[in-house]
Amino acid sequence: MLAVALVYLAVGLAVLVVWHFYYAQKAKVRALEVVGWIEELLRGQGHIASMRWESASSFSLPLRLRAHTFHNAAVKVNLIPRELPLRWILAKLKDQSETLVFRADLDWAPPVTLELQSYRLFARSRKELSPDTPGWTFEQTTPFVLTTRKDWQKEITSVISSVLSCQERQFLSIAFSPESPHFVATLALSSIAPDSPYRTEIFSSLRELATGASAPQV
Repeated sequence: MLAVALVYLAVGLAVLVVWHFYYAQKAKVRALEVVGWIEELLRGQGHIASMRWESASSFSLPLRLRAHTFHNAAVKVNLIPRELPLRWILAKLKDQSETLVFRADLDWAPPVTLELQSYRLFARSRKELSPDTPGWTFEQTTPFVLTTRKDWQKEITSVISSVLSCQERQFLSIAFSPESPHFVATLALSSIAPDSPYRTEIFSSLRELATGASAPQV
């Protein structure tokens, strides 16, 4: 019985090793595809300086941008961790998507810490329905703010107005901080895919969001 158990254990470990290396290689192929998307997106605005893997399913790309709005800019790409079966299952259960995180410093550090989250909630009558199914009608709600301050600064109003002006609301979250990095924006990786209708507006939207918060305070 012990010998049989050891055989099953060895087979199971072999399957996990093969699984890991297979999907790790798939992640590298996917990474090259995403790097191509980003290089195309940066055309005329800058270029990728290097590439650094942080795990088998995430990597960072320091950027050199021509625009002076952002300094020490970089993007981090988070792929679905298919190389780890348990994490993959958890990601599927949580409906986790691949994301791109843009980080940069600004000309002027924001005087406050501000985090904006975008949520899209929906109810369905059948399990197979999803927000991508034709026929859905979404209602825009009024944003609400949780704050520890009694005063209201004009740059906060400017940033929130910029977010609300983005029709597609492609940003999942936006954060400003007095500490580096001053500006962090997270969006679905599909937002920069070649078939995305608003991929060309990503960097202009980022600059618009950052401008209000980076203005010098008087």
